[in-house]
This record gives sequence, C-alpha cells and structure tokens, in this order.
Amino acid sequence: MQKYAVFTGSCQSLSAIQYLQQSNKLACVVLVDAEPNPDLMQLQQLLHQAQIPTLKYNQYDDTTLIADLDRLGANRGVIYLFRHIIKQKLISYFDGSLVNIHPSPLPEYRGPFPLYWQIRNGEQATKLTLHRVTSKVDSGDIATDIDLTIHPFDTISIVNQKVSQALPHLLDTFCQLVEQEAITWREQDTCFEYFAPMIEPQQLAINWCKQPTLEIVNMCRAGNVDVGCATFRLREEMFQVLQASEVKCDIKGVKVGTVIQLSRREGLVIKTLDGAVCLDVIGTQQGLFDGYRFAVIFGLDAGFSLI
Repeated sequence: MQKYAVFTGSCQSLSAIQYLQQSNKLACVVLVDAEPNPDLMQLQQLLHQAQIPTLKYNQYDDTTLIADLDRLGANRGVIYLFRHIIKQKLISYFDGSLVNIHPSPLPEYRGPFPLYWQIRNGEQATKLTLHRVTSKVDSGDIATDIDLTIHPFDTISIVNQKVSQALPHLLDTFCQLVEQEAITWREQDTCFEYFAPMIEPQQLAINWCKQPTLEIVNMCRAGNVDVGCATFRLREEMFQVLQASEVKCDIKGVKVGTVIQLSRREGLVIKTLDGAVCLDVIGTQQGLFDGYRFAVIFGLDAGFSLI
C-alpha cells in the first residue's frame, strides 16, 4: 500500500495533503526546519486540528526522521514547497520513491523561484511537473506533468492558487500510474535556457534606461507583494510598484523615466524605451495609492524625471 510522507512548509500544499488523506495514502507531514512564520504556523494548526501526524525536519541529521518515517509506515515521499535540499541518506531510505513537485516545464526554470521568473519573463503557460528526487536539485527523471495557463493579468498569488488547485489531479494521476506499474520515467533534457535563482534586491529595481515596457509590467505582477515587488527610487526614498500597465506612446525626444502624463483619468504615465507605462498601484510607507494620488502626495508633475 502506498503511504506518503509530505514534505512541505506552506499551506499551499494543503490540497495535496487532503487528497492523500482522503485516499488513505497519507502517513505523515514533515515540516521545514525554520523559524515560525504565519504560513507555517497556520499549516501546523490545521494539521493539528485534522489529527495528522507531523514530524519536524532536522537539516543536520536525518537519523531520527528516518526512524519516525519507518515507525509511521511511510514508504513514499512527495515534496512541495520545502526549502531544504534532501540528503542522500534520506533519498536512499525511500529507494527511488521520493518525488518532488516543481511548477515549471523542467528542465526550464530549475531553482527556488520558478513561478516568479516565468511570470517576469512573460511566459503564457507552464507545467506542474512531478519528478524523482536525486542528489542533483530539480534534475531527476519525470513521471508525469500537467499543463497550466498563465494569463497576462495573473500575479504570482493567482498562479500559486492555480498550482494548488491542480495538485490533487497531478497526485491522482501519479498514484494510479504507481498502482498500475505503468510509469515511464523520462530523462530531463540536458539543454535549457532559463534558471530560477534566488531574487537579489538589485534585480527588483526598475531600470528605465534598459527595460522595455512589457518587461516592467511583468516584473511588477511577478512580485506583487508575495515575493518581491518591483521598486523605483524617488528623492532617495524607495517605492514599490504592485501593478503597471502598458500604454501605447509614440512621443519622440523625451527621455526615458520622464512623467509624460498625469491625470485622474489617465493616471501616472512614465516614458519607457519602447512606449510608456502607467504605474497603477504604488506601495509606500504611508499605504497603497493609485498613480495619480501618489504623484499629488509626493509632488510629481508632467516633465518630472524619475532618473
């Protein structure tokens, strides 16, 4: 009988946990070794209420965890939103039955922030990929995957929700393949174009001189509170842009980064390399404002340069 240990640190994995529990395939949940945060604390509370056995991962030693997994009868493992790299000793315990769920069309976007970089790069579709865990991160053979769309208005929160809703279907497909002994493991391609690394602060700053309009728009929705908001500097103070929209503009002779339009109706419009962008929602220490209200409060007017 399949009995899974789910390795996670987020409530976004609850749909997978609930599917396995309802299918009588859940042995336990292994939680990340981390300082408490609201997401993790809520997950712990919900697991406690559902009387689901939980274990805590020790990033320095797998011995106790392996003994507990054996005691609970966990013969398979599934990883989703688990920040630790699994050591070989634990991989060996599962003997090829430890899998990871990665939200990208692997091998593209290997790394810790796949959804952020896919949205930022303007991808219109992705995959939810279930692959075998090996000592090399996100590189194991693939068992199955499902397609997901990314709408041009989707923020990272929306795509995370789509992934969460798709998890039970992915797991159900995989579990049926296991029961039927019908899995055809396929190797990942050795060549790929994109990686999904940790986000560095300097990568969040809008570069008016180098970034075209759509790149700025996608950068804003990729962060949008959850991961890392796009930022710009004004009078030595940093501000966040949570939403921006492309504006068609053929004005010539105006430097990029210049306010070219400001009104209640049109908002705050900035010249870009290939057109213009409207800063729809701006985050400040005083709160969130639309572009027009931000400009009035902070003293911007047409002709003002953000560079």
